[in-house]
Amino acid sequence: MLPLISLSVPVYGTESTLPALLDSILEQQPLPANAAGRGALPIEILIVNDGSPGGSSLPKILKPYKKKFKSLGVPLILLQHRKNQGLFEARRTAALAAQGEWVCCIDSDDTLPPDALLNFYEGLLASGSGNLDNAADIVHGKMAVTLHGSDKIAPEAYQRFEQKAKIVRLIFNGHLSGDEILDNFLIKKGHNGFLCAKLFRTSILRSVYEKLPHTYCINAENLLLYFFILLEKPSYYGIDKVVYNYSQDSGITSANHITSLERWEKVCSTSSVFTLIFSYIDEHPFPEHSAPALIRELRAICNTYLATNLGQLKHLVTPSLQVAAYAMLCDYWGEDYVKQIEILKA
Repeated sequence: MLPLISLSVPVYGTESTLPALLDSILEQQPLPANAAGRGALPIEILIVNDGSPGGSSLPKILKPYKKKFKSLGVPLILLQHRKNQGLFEARRTAALAAQGEWVCCIDSDDTLPPDALLNFYEGLLASGSGNLDNAADIVHGKMAVTLHGSDKIAPEAYQRFEQKAKIVRLIFNGHLSGDEILDNFLIKKGHNGFLCAKLFRTSILRSVYEKLPHTYCINAENLLLYFFILLEKPSYYGIDKVVYNYSQDSGITSANHITSLERWEKVCSTSSVFTLIFSYIDEHPFPEHSAPALIRELRAICNTYLATNLGQLKHLVTPSLQVAAYAMLCDYWGEDYVKQIEILKA
């Protein structure tokens, strides 16, 4: 039998944390006997090596886990990118390879609580009134958020973490469908757009990826994929159960200095997300009654990302690269737009 859920796990520089995630999957509570006729853990695990510098160590890391998962009837599959293509493309690779009816996106430095799969399965059943054939296209569960080393970070960094933690906890309990999902996400801020802690029907993910060109993106890839998923007008069901452990101990909580233009270019690539979104809207306008509010919110999000890039330029890019980095930022976002946001930030 094919799996019910495919776990999509991109890896780039997170080889050291991957075992903790795999251990958490091994510790999952079994589903009810013969759930959907697929066994106690009706899943497959897709590890995508996205050209990670330490990717050569993955076969050795995965070897003992393959034996453990095989005994449970769970395939553990390693997919390879020769070069780093970014999170958006790593998730594309997993979506195209997935055999499950739903895909669960997991970051390789996070873990799952022991009842995550059981909660997801029960959510699928509840969304379809007890019938998986009628289950929702998106099932959204809660995140438990943990900050490691909170006593060692600056107050402003902790405040940023608290803001992000508040967002990742946003969930709408119950059913949404059609245009009301996009409205609840963008306008009402009723649930978050993070890919993790959600199940997505595999056929919808593939439909979205078929329509989108290959795009290098490591920031805002959640927004890009979720926005286009919602344009498919799926069904959504939120559950009041924790399905994901989000762990934060780097990134927004630490000052990772940027010492090369290659790395800075990855930061600037965020602009490609909004190029794709606004180009699509130009060609496929929103309905007149909803267009002004939706576009206003998208532009506000876009402004926030560019403002963040400007802050990273000021605080994280090494002084000797500041001039070249600013020019690159203007190339990606447009000089006039960069100057406009600079004035707003002043």
